Amino acid sequence: MKTIRTGMMTLAALAVLGTNIVSATSKPVKELSVNVNGSAIEQAAIFDKGQQTVLVPLRPVAESLGYKVSWNNELKAAEVQKGAIASYAKAGEDRYPFAKMYKTLGAEPRLLNGSTYVPVAFVDEILQAEVNVTDSAVTVVDEEAEKAPVRTGTITTIDKTEAGKVSIALDGYLSGIILHISEETKITDAAGKELKPEDLKLGMEVEATHQKYMAMSMPPQTGALSIVVKNSLESAEVMGTTGKVVSIEPDQQGTYKMLVEGRGLTATSPEKVALIINDKTVIVNAKDNKAIKPQDLKADMNVFAFYGPKLTRSLPPIGVAEKIVVEIAE
Repeated sequence: MKTIRTGMMTLAALAVLGTNIVSATSKPVKELSVNVNGSAIEQAAIFDKGQQTVLVPLRPVAESLGYKVSWNNELKAAEVQKGAIASYAKAGEDRYPFAKMYKTLGAEPRLLNGSTYVPVAFVDEILQAEVNVTDSAVTVVDEEAEKAPVRTGTITTIDKTEAGKVSIALDGYLSGIILHISEETKITDAAGKELKPEDLKLGMEVEATHQKYMAMSMPPQTGALSIVVKNSLESAEVMGTTGKVVSIEPDQQGTYKMLVEGRGLTATSPEKVALIINDKTVIVNAKDNKAIKPQDLKADMNVFAFYGPKLTRSLPPIGVAEKIVVEIAE
């Protein structure tokens, strides 16, 4: 979370001005100017004496930061959306949707002269912009694009909602991250060719740039800004099973046979599968993507195992492992 660069002295100074500063429920006497990314906006900010916080006009501030702003008549709330960030502000309600959760900011929006005003904390924590507040001005700077984090890892799960929204998980559960893909997410291969969300497959190694904010779930979740596919598995149709290694044994041909039992990652993937590990099988640690040798695999390890659709009709079915991502507990 960013820090709103203001202090108790600023808010205290605003509070003691009494009639020179507006309460959100009365007619403004003194206003604070608002500047977003170096440009002044016409509507001023105000100080809410009751909540001891500065309120800014939502629409001009959010639109200056690249958000779409609309009014939801059913909710009686102003909605904002940019990429994977979607939220709303409802007058009198300190409850804001954020990354599939709800946040409280310690202050409520106000509806004044037909415009929704939100606390500066909304700009900081929901709109994800840097905020500086003085006794006469509010300055907002969007630094998200310049500081967007990058994550390189393996696609271990792919989820698609009924509405067609796609989310991918990188590097499993213990040390992974869930990335939500939106219409604004740019997806390409290593050569720069544009791809679609449906082109993403299990086992792919990708480099993802994502938004700075995260929902602190397990694993954490955030929106993907861009995804570059660095390499893919050989099979056109990739299947996968995640779970525990039941057993792993070497054979006389120099390969290993591993039995995995858990959960199928596609509709046709078995819950229990025996996989041959040969010299072409890629094995990596989920935490740092470093290579692991087959002899380092042990029973009870949590793995994400990926393989092609050619399986024997035995029980359990037998196939050839193309890639294994190992979750090693701390």
